[in-house]
Amino acid sequence: MPRQRRIWIDGSCYHITHRCHRRSYLFKFSKYRDLYIKYLQLMVKRYKVDVLNYIVTSNHVHLLLWAKNSGEISSAIQYLHSRTAQDYNNIKNREGAFWTDRYHSTLIQNGYHLSCCLFYIDMNMIRAGVISHPSEWKHSGYHEIIGSKQRYRIINIKCLLNSLNMPDYNIFKDWYTNTLEYELQLNYHCRNSIWTEAAAVGSKEFIKAISANFPSRKKKILFAQIENKIKNEYSKIAEEETAYLTYNH
Repeated sequence: MPRQRRIWIDGSCYHITHRCHRRSYLFKFSKYRDLYIKYLQLMVKRYKVDVLNYIVTSNHVHLLLWAKNSGEISSAIQYLHSRTAQDYNNIKNREGAFWTDRYHSTLIQNGYHLSCCLFYIDMNMIRAGVISHPSEWKHSGYHEIIGSKQRYRIINIKCLLNSLNMPDYNIFKDWYTNTLEYELQLNYHCRNSIWTEAAAVGSKEFIKAISANFPSRKKKILFAQIENKIKNEYSKIAEEETAYLTYNH
């Protein structure tokens, strides 16, 4: 069965996910997550791709990326994941695949839906039951987003603010920290497959507008409820109805 062709739309945000081979815990030890972070830092220097958020777990990674020329993302990921795999295999004197087949890319609409995806990434290790707060996981974008990590930064905060339609960092930080605490207090955190399996996520109007870029006859537009919507007294982003584009298999 032929692989579904990736669709890149310039000036867009993409949520990238990729699992280790056979869901193995190849990033179990911190030093191997450090290795991935090292090449992520090199990636942003080599390619015109901006990182908006990220997390490296024990057996998979999440990246939230933006690029003016979105096709650049493909080259950047190929560099990042091939170099990580090569170094890991050399260190471990190991042969064979490091990653499970292809990475998945989901186009995310700016604004509300991007904010939901931002927090979905932050909450990953909490969903897994490993930590109780994002601050407890070293290998994530949380520390850069709140400003506690200043050296060797990976995230382009300016690009993140623009993509969220936030006027300045102080307003963003207040919204981000309060909304995160609100989400943590809900104590209900579950996986939502639309962020990792859909081709695109956004408002009904957004999905209809970009659907022509996805030529497959098997595509379909569905509607979803986002659990624990980012809607509370701290909200600075207008909530929108959620739709997503996916494929019949």
